[in-house]
Parts: sequence; C-alpha cells; structure tokens
Amino acid sequence: MELEFKRSTLRQLKYYKKKNPIAYKLIRKKLEGILNNPEDSNYKKVKKYPKYKRARKGNYRICFRVDQLQLYWTYLKSFKSIPIVFSKK
Repeated sequence: MELEFKRSTLRQLKYYKKKNPIAYKLIRKKLEGILNNPEDSNYKKVKKYPKYKRARKGNYRICFRVDQLQLYWTYLKSFKSIPIVFSKK
C-alpha cells in the first residue's frame, strides 16, 4: 500500500519530527498500524465526509481515506491546542 500526503500535512509532520520527536514517534507508529490494516473497525468515519476515517493516538487525530492501493492522509489535529473553557456557576 502506498501512502500519499497533502503538502500541509507533510509540513506538519516535518515540524513534529524537528520540534517534538516523541509526538512524531507516536504518529509514525499509528500510521504504520493504519497501513497494515486500513479497514480496522476501530477507525471511525468522519460525519460530513463518509469516505474519510479518523484514528486517534494520544492527543492527535489522523484523518485518512483509502482508495484501492493508496492511503491519503489529509490532516493531523492536536487536541492540546484547543482551549478548554469552564463556565462559572
């Protein structure tokens, strides 16, 4: 199976490799698992885009699409960057 990246995703992955090698290793391990078994039932479908699936690894979400012998990786999202707001009651 072949893995294809969007340009923005590739830049993001290179950034993690340089600035956060631990996160890069986690993401890379998850990508290897996706490549080995892309049709695993643990991967959930993205609601608005039924052709795409998502996988979580730690604080990261990997969205991808499988077409015949190619795996398209669309984006990577970190949950650490999302602010958590608590309301005071």
